[in-house]
Amino acid sequence: MVNNDNSNLKQVRAPVYIPFKTFLTAIETLEPGIPPILDRSVFPTFSGGLQSQVLGAFKFLGLIKDDGSVEPLLQKLVNAKGDERKLVLRDIIRTKYAKAVELAESNASYGQLEDYFRNYNITGGTLYRVVRFYIDTCTYTGEKCSTHWAKAKKSPKRAIKKEIPNEDAEQHVPEKSKDDSSGIAQGFLETVTLPEIGTITLSTSINPLKLKGKSREWFYQLVDKLGEYPKE
Repeated sequence: MVNNDNSNLKQVRAPVYIPFKTFLTAIETLEPGIPPILDRSVFPTFSGGLQSQVLGAFKFLGLIKDDGSVEPLLQKLVNAKGDERKLVLRDIIRTKYAKAVELAESNASYGQLEDYFRNYNITGGTLYRVVRFYIDTCTYTGEKCSTHWAKAKKSPKRAIKKEIPNEDAEQHVPEKSKDDSSGIAQGFLETVTLPEIGTITLSTSINPLKLKGKSREWFYQLVDKLGEYPKE
């Protein structure tokens, strides 16, 4: 049975929401050598905002301390190769996402998984990316997922106006667009700020759930790119 006592989750660091491929790239970046303290300069190929998000992800997973000091677990993960790395990361997932693992064991619905992560006080686009990171990590490591999650993970349930995370990527309060009478969002609004010139806004009047094929792939690639741009 899943333990539903999640009252303390809103007070802890938000789960990882960077793309899983970015996380793997960050780990590979450390393979030549790990400094005793990680800071943003360790990942020079990432944008400033993404650097902070990677550090936030490492903190949530217990790979570094709040001051950036490296934990032995990070050394273990970086030194592991191939299937061994998958096993190390799988153990991390089982520890840091214990209740989500319980949901997988009970073959819970995608909505139940989202409801669990909402207890971290996250919504909208951030919630979607948190779930996506978790499922992608499970797929990579071989950790069990519910049979209901694989297809659903690629379809955000509703349109959102997203607030880009702050430097530590610990507080995210995206706003949801209003649903129409059918219960399906009909619009999408995404805004980023470019310090040099102003803001860029992507505004649509479409239902994202009806997109198919290349149009669907292009749309979500564009949304992900906007989501990765840092808030200055």
